[in-house]
Amino acid sequence: MDSVVAVPLDEELASFVGKKGSVNGIAFYSRKTANGVITALFPSQDESKPYALPEALLVASKVLVSTRNIDKRFGEALVACSLLDKETLFTDDNDASALARDAGIADYRAVSKGDILEALEAGAQGGQDGGVRIDVDKAFPVKGIGTVVLGIVTRGTVRQHDKLFHTSGRQVSVRSIQSQDEDIEAAGTGTRVGLALKDIEDKEISKGDVIGDRQVAKRSSITISCRQSGIAKEQVAEGSVYGVAVGFSYSECVVKRADGRNLELELRSRFAAEKGDDALLVRKQAPRIFASGKIVECA
Repeated sequence: MDSVVAVPLDEELASFVGKKGSVNGIAFYSRKTANGVITALFPSQDESKPYALPEALLVASKVLVSTRNIDKRFGEALVACSLLDKETLFTDDNDASALARDAGIADYRAVSKGDILEALEAGAQGGQDGGVRIDVDKAFPVKGIGTVVLGIVTRGTVRQHDKLFHTSGRQVSVRSIQSQDEDIEAAGTGTRVGLALKDIEDKEISKGDVIGDRQVAKRSSITISCRQSGIAKEQVAEGSVYGVAVGFSYSECVVKRADGRNLELELRSRFAAEKGDDALLVRKQAPRIFASGKIVECA
């Protein structure tokens, strides 16, 4: 089974996991093993791209954190991991167990470099119920083939000749599927795929769009159940401006309502989202990722 892991700090660690592929704020590294394909997501370290880290964390099923440098960036990654219900793997360069416990990370363990690949494959994502969904990070034309999108299957299994829906509501047909430059007939949850699509042009598709068995439309506002980090000590008030990430989408947002449990966020740039999606809130000061939530309403 295939799996996706976020590697937030160390590009050398991501390159150990696999071979570098496309880059779109996030660099994708992939390795084919006897049991499937591991895809490592290394987010840009450029502070002008605050969307990269939360997007990588949201679409991954695990997080692999280097402990080689226990510094400010490590602390930020630690806070972000504490807001996600995902397994966190630490390299054994330094003992981070006490820091992980203090941050409130429940599911973590240290792994040696020799055990990393086995740890990433263990409990791979596999199939998930609830239909088919592919989160798109890039689209482009290919001569003789047509529109190709790159993305990650985040739910269900996509099959050749499936008729699916783009975020716009347009129905598209899956002409062919590739993984690791090989043609395949189906791809399950956790697979990094290239889909050749019929009935849509690449210029109609944007990063963050969704291809699936039902339309996931672009939203102008979302309401999330909010879970804040105690380390960040942020006082969220109506009128506050933050960044919010959902899947491969990111936008500035304004807090329209804060009732102590839920936050209603008005998006400055509409993006695809549906009820049940996970979100991360980003502020300007460290630690930048300070809250998470699940979408309970969107419009």
